[in-house]
Amino acid sequence: MAKGNLLRTRLNDGEQLVGGWLNMASPIAAEIMGMAGFDLLMIDQEHGPGETLAAIQLQQAVAAGGASASFMRVHDSDTQLIKRALDTGVDGIMVPMVETAEAAARVAAACRFPPEGVRGVAPGNVRAAGYGYRKEEFMAARGGDVFVICQVETAATVKNLVEIGQVDGVDMLFIGRNDLASSIGHLADPNHAEALAMRQEAERLIKKSGRRMGGIPGPGDDAKAMFARGYDLVIAIADHAILRDGAVACVKSLKG
Repeated sequence: MAKGNLLRTRLNDGEQLVGGWLNMASPIAAEIMGMAGFDLLMIDQEHGPGETLAAIQLQQAVAAGGASASFMRVHDSDTQLIKRALDTGVDGIMVPMVETAEAAARVAAACRFPPEGVRGVAPGNVRAAGYGYRKEEFMAARGGDVFVICQVETAATVKNLVEIGQVDGVDMLFIGRNDLASSIGHLADPNHAEALAMRQEAERLIKKSGRRMGGIPGPGDDAKAMFARGYDLVIAIADHAILRDGAVACVKSLKG
């Protein structure tokens, strides 16, 4: 069953979580990342390749590698898309571009079974219910064991963060620094003074709301600095970036 409640408990106990991105849709890369000891691995199906079957294969690889939780970032907030993602058995879900409290409430409802939500139920055949082997446990959880993350990626979202932070069923607000900067005209410079000020305002409002806060590092702002500012989750590195940077370093060291 989903490990969302376990992660909530760890956060409530004061832990800060380290995550990694799975962008390559490669089970081998996912297994290697799973062996590294990340708290969670985020299957990226917004900017990364892969669909439902690939997500299942990646989760199987992560589980083979170790105890990391498997999350998925979907490419849209559509209720049916979220349902299919959750049916694969992910422990948590991330939804991009959630700009209003109403949109956040729809995301939360898409993750819960009626009457708390609108998630479709198929306990006899989905992987999330162990293909029916664990359907009683699956039904009893009512979707509450899924960890729900909404992304903060636009100026409009920041304006609405007070209301978004009051939505039940959303566990974490996750700042996307690049999209946030681009939403105010600083696509090429996420550290522009205006972009930095907006990111700092988003951090302030998220912490004020009592919601957990997540994000990714950037130039001049590493994971340790983010944790020191109160981030609860930093997704610190990606499978493809490790491969790219390692390959470049090797060639430079041998060819100059």
